[in-house]
Amino acid sequence: MPTFDTATLERDCTHIFAAAGLDAQEAPRIAHSLVLANLMGHDSHGVIRVMQYIDFLQQGKVHPGQQIEIVRQADASAVVKGGWGFGQTVCSQAMDLAIDKARARSVGVVELSDSSHIGRLGEYAEQAAAADMIGIVMCNNHTGGALQSPFGGTDPRMSPNPIAVGIPTGGDFPIVVDMTSSVVAEGKIRVKLNRGEQIPEGWAIDPEGQPITDPAEFYGPPRGAILPFGGIAAHKGYSLAIVVDILSGALGGSGCTRPDMPGGGNGVFIMALDIQAFTGKDHFCEEVDNLIAFLKSSRLMPGFDEITLPGELEHRLRQQRQQDGIFVDDETWRQIGETAEKLNVELESN
Repeated sequence: MPTFDTATLERDCTHIFAAAGLDAQEAPRIAHSLVLANLMGHDSHGVIRVMQYIDFLQQGKVHPGQQIEIVRQADASAVVKGGWGFGQTVCSQAMDLAIDKARARSVGVVELSDSSHIGRLGEYAEQAAAADMIGIVMCNNHTGGALQSPFGGTDPRMSPNPIAVGIPTGGDFPIVVDMTSSVVAEGKIRVKLNRGEQIPEGWAIDPEGQPITDPAEFYGPPRGAILPFGGIAAHKGYSLAIVVDILSGALGGSGCTRPDMPGGGNGVFIMALDIQAFTGKDHFCEEVDNLIAFLKSSRLMPGFDEITLPGELEHRLRQQRQQDGIFVDDETWRQIGETAEKLNVELESN
């Protein structure tokens, strides 16, 4: 499994996207987003997506250089379309709009439709936290791409429907909750497939509802289904998935999951809360930091060395991988190299 210098890998991805038609601003933005996901340990949303994004671009499923279009808005809300632009481009614009509205009206809510895959949701939650806001982001698969079964069912009926929350603290990094309503994101199964590894039992089932451990069996045909999170309490993950689907799809008009639409895009619910308008940043951070200290003061269960916060391990991993490099499995790197060759791009990492 090769290891790559972060800056070099980001430049290679930038060259690929530029050769595929992205401009000098968007190509490095998309490359940075993917490499950042790898740095944070979310390899399922990292450079493994390069080939998928290029395929979307060449098939006309995604369009470069898009700006969000406001369909309707009020003082604290807006419904916008992304022109089927790259999700990292139009979703960051939508979060900027939510932040601007929150500064003016305490709360800003933006519904985004017609967006391609937005990548790691935590990126936009962090965007809000960096602006001294609480950020809440969730998305469905834009009415298509059903991969997750409902609680008690065997057939895939919704996407993994993730949600992320970013909360500023007085420390070096924000609290970032970034999770799917399913046991696992589909991309993590793809990572296992590319690495030739088995998936843990409890991640997915075959079309008859039997547990599977071979990632190839999940992809089929026929395709299996990812389970909602919660184990014996999987009704909780299922319930959360329903809420995310409705807030991301029905409220903004992009649509809830249904069988007659292909996957590949995201309907997105975005909220920013201006902390200063509620209690003031200093008081807020003091309360949050006191909570953190109280949580970390707990006695440890056997097998645990410490209590960590949501986002803390990702923060540490980012620092480590920036120093030691990013691991990319052989199959993913082969696919990236094949894509680069088709676009006449010479990779620095070779």
